[in-house]
Amino acid sequence: MSTIALVVWTLTLAVVALVIVPVAWTLLHRTLSYTRSIEGYASEMLTAGVGVAENTGNVSALDQTIERAVGILNATGKLKHLTQELAGK
Repeated sequence: MSTIALVVWTLTLAVVALVIVPVAWTLLHRTLSYTRSIEGYASEMLTAGVGVAENTGNVSALDQTIERAVGILNATGKLKHLTQELAGK
């Protein structure tokens, strides 16, 4: 191997070892920390989503309550009308 090839090879290895590897390491470290942050946020969103689903699960029961309340109001109105008729006679 010639001296020029050895110098070029040595310089290339030095650049890789001193520049490229630390830059790659830093970028990988940032990526890992961002990934952990995203994982934490996703966990928080899952918890919030489950809470919303649990709290809105009673909406159908509330609809049934409203339907029954309307039925009770109609029956009460009929009873009031019948009571007024009986009181009038």
